[in-house]
Amino acid sequence: MGSYNSTLILFKEKQDPKTFLSDFHKKLKEINILIEKNYYQRVIFNDKRNEEEHEPIELDRSMTDEDIIDLVCSWGGFGLLSYRHDDIEFTLSINYVSWDDEFIEGIEVFYNASHQNYINKNEIKNDIIIKLANCIDYKLVVGSIGDSEDDFRTDLDLEYNLKYIKNKKFDIDLRD
Repeated sequence: MGSYNSTLILFKEKQDPKTFLSDFHKKLKEINILIEKNYYQRVIFNDKRNEEEHEPIELDRSMTDEDIIDLVCSWGGFGLLSYRHDDIEFTLSINYVSWDDEFIEGIEVFYNASHQNYINKNEIKNDIIIKLANCIDYKLVVGSIGDSEDDFRTDLDLEYNLKYIKNKKFDIDLRD
């Protein structure tokens, strides 16, 4: 799912979905990044590796974070959620990525291309995304992957993506 200003955060180790998402959301709350819950937001599920699809599910204010985490964990392809931060005037999205439909292996953080000219774009890149990455034991953080000359897509296999990343330089480029 390469998109403008997307940042890939690849974990050092595969993570159990329920444990990771529960812990991660606690850490996100500590840095004031909250799940966007209203009648226009949805869990957008990723296709499974066998290309099986799942229809999006609308969120509402009555749902708890645990309800939403359970929804994401209920589908092996996991999926995408929208988040808000007080310092950002638009939604930040996080796609929970798996290459085996069992464990979460990374996340892709992005905001829509229509927001590319916002004044606080660099603040997001240099502050919010780095803070978010520091909530994770990561192997690498690279972005803006969707703004490169080639098509980067997390739906392709992990080896393809690692090969793509290996010799490229990115705006955000943290590797262990």
